[in-house]
Amino acid sequence: MNLKMESHRNLFQIVRRKSPSSWHPLIERLKRGRLPAWFLLLLFALTIRLVSISLCQLSGPDEPRVAGIAREMAVRGSYLIPRLNGEDFLEYPPLGYWPISFFLSMSPGAIDFLAFLPIALIGTGTILITFLIGKEMVGPRIGLAAGFILSTMSGFFILHRRCLVDPTLLFFITLSLFGFVKGHLAPRKNARFLALFYLAMAGGFLTKGLIGVGIPAATAVAFLTATGGLRRIGSLHLGWGILLLLLPISLWAGGVWWAKGPGPLWQVIWQSLWRFSSSAADHSQPFHFYLLPALLNLLPWTPFPLILLWMQKRPIRTEGGCPEALLVIFALSWFLSALIGLSIASAKRVLYLGPIFPPFALLSALAWDRVRERWPSVKYREAPALIVLLLIFVAIHFFQLLPMERRNSLQSVFKVVSSRFDRGSIFLYNPTEATRGAAFFYLGKTVPVLKNRERLEGFQNNPGAALVVNLFHPNVPLRQSFESMGFHILAEARVGKMRVLIFSNHS
Repeated sequence: MNLKMESHRNLFQIVRRKSPSSWHPLIERLKRGRLPAWFLLLLFALTIRLVSISLCQLSGPDEPRVAGIAREMAVRGSYLIPRLNGEDFLEYPPLGYWPISFFLSMSPGAIDFLAFLPIALIGTGTILITFLIGKEMVGPRIGLAAGFILSTMSGFFILHRRCLVDPTLLFFITLSLFGFVKGHLAPRKNARFLALFYLAMAGGFLTKGLIGVGIPAATAVAFLTATGGLRRIGSLHLGWGILLLLLPISLWAGGVWWAKGPGPLWQVIWQSLWRFSSSAADHSQPFHFYLLPALLNLLPWTPFPLILLWMQKRPIRTEGGCPEALLVIFALSWFLSALIGLSIASAKRVLYLGPIFPPFALLSALAWDRVRERWPSVKYREAPALIVLLLIFVAIHFFQLLPMERRNSLQSVFKVVSSRFDRGSIFLYNPTEATRGAAFFYLGKTVPVLKNRERLEGFQNNPGAALVVNLFHPNVPLRQSFESMGFHILAEARVGKMRVLIFSNHS
């Protein structure tokens, strides 16, 4: 009897030692009312990201195209080659569309919010990885400051409320450089994280081409050159590292070659080289194009690296492995590699600036830490300041960005089309890429495209047919031509600078 009671007592002690509270320190802290700082960062980042996409509609020239490609992947289950309204679209490889496609597959209908949700989650992931970089190189205080700064950076806020592939590219670039930091710079080097460095570069390539490899590689080379010379490059295990980099790319390339031949692969590489080197590329701009946009997109933290420079008491030296000095050199290597590379490239758009945001947040975190050391009382104003910034971004979202985006959305156009022509034929006349993407996204099917007036004649007597026509300037003869063939205007909308007409031949 005593032995049985003793065994029960021992069993109770084992269960108590392995209680959920012991397994989950976070739950224990929640019970005591004390949250870990990284968890507060996660809550703050998720809150601001989810608020920033609430009530958003696909707008502009890019979002409907990206969402349309992603929904076509979800509907057809074809994830290897991006397709835009039934036609191959190989401006970029497919990986950037996959997260959006996954969320869109959760609903049989077209829900704009599901196209934005993965972008918000990816942005939160980028913030947490930036936190880990700062924590690994200097300490958790710098990592947390960098995470909160990145969360409230104006350019980062705007980028992650848009349905684009660029947030996924930024995620992989940041993840790759975290692998470099953890595998090469940390006191206890770990080859597994160097594998992450190369695999995440492959993810960047499969998202947006050569830029996904170029920025992490240039950052690593610049940092090694600045801190110890290229003789240290052998520590990156280039042999098996390059094999790891090429493995996912080769698997995708092999699948494309087997399905379509080598043509699509050359098109992807050509697109990357064309955007980088050709003055005739779309969005070609001069070298200095990013100067003012960079300053504006880094607000409200733009002056902080200057504060760091002003408060720097002595020159930056890496002897002795000073963590703060290494972080400054690493962040500058990243920031300058990205900014110079983007400036050299012919194609320039403000939304391409994403890769400069995390390194700038790391530099600003160091500057803020110096401010806290000089004036300790400012730490009591950090939480109120973050709340004020959150409220400012909420106001900008609801009162400035949302109204502007709804004026540039095709949602209302295709709601009219889907509600009145659910059984009739629908055609697009000389559509833009945005219209082609919006057509598949909202209608869930390939919509035939008519590229000249002669082909319209075959549809004059097609009962219940509808035409969606884009006009960038008043075109009275074209309008009269459609009306002479028995079509009348059912609806008309202005979407940005474009006028969209819906013609019908209903009697």
